[in-house]
Amino acid sequence: MLNHFCFLLWAGVVANILLSSPGFAGEVLDRILARGYITMNGVPDWPPFSSKNENGDYVGFDVDVANEVAHRMGVEVRRLENIVTWGEETGGNWNGKIDISIGSMTPTAKRGENLDFPAIYTYAIASLAVHKDNTSIRTPADASGKRIGALQAATYELYLRRVPFEIEGMPPFAYQIDDPIVVTYPETESDVFKALAKGDGVELDALVNYLPTLMSIIQEGMPFRIIGQPLYRAPQAVAIEPGDPELAARLKQIIDEMRADGTLTKLSMKWFDFDMTKP
Repeated sequence: MLNHFCFLLWAGVVANILLSSPGFAGEVLDRILARGYITMNGVPDWPPFSSKNENGDYVGFDVDVANEVAHRMGVEVRRLENIVTWGEETGGNWNGKIDISIGSMTPTAKRGENLDFPAIYTYAIASLAVHKDNTSIRTPADASGKRIGALQAATYELYLRRVPFEIEGMPPFAYQIDDPIVVTYPETESDVFKALAKGDGVELDALVNYLPTLMSIIQEGMPFRIIGQPLYRAPQAVAIEPGDPELAARLKQIIDEMRADGTLTKLSMKWFDFDMTKP
């Protein structure tokens, strides 16, 4: 009986060791642990979420969150600049180009057809902005029927086209802009900013982006004004491709720990001066 008990104990220990080793993780988690780094899409032009400083290093809220997640996994982050467009990142089928997305992605039902969202780590606020020389748009409603720019496949485009978000737990909101002419830019956020910066009505009449980003680029010198109250507030999630429940479970565990120990709140206060991590 004692020998039988010892065998069961030994077998359990061996099983735990094997299951915790890279070879017995999910496919993507196994790849990450084996090589010692996570690949992510590098976004150099979207402060304060992700941008490059004067030394060429990535900085920002999403950058810090991703670095901390990687640290707790015992690996590093490698950012491959614009290796996929935002439309490709939200569409899934990454074909090994990136492992994980920690880039303020809203977990819509449409995106959920090709991606898994293991954990929500913050809640973003979207606002309307116009060129500083604009005098006709004083409220979001005044932008009805106007040319409004947005990154293609971003939630800003969904909002402007009134495509249902279908996000459980998303705070309710009312549409404030009717029948805009939606002008999308497929590559980067900076393309939208540059278009409006050309002048009032030259290429765009307004744009939609997240409020902290608008505040940041205005402070850096972009000639914009923020209009009225925010348009909507949406959860932002870590995203992975389906089929790796072990990776999903590990990411959820890490984000839960970062929320419980105050790390997410600390990073939010660092970059936004207020806590955007609570619903």
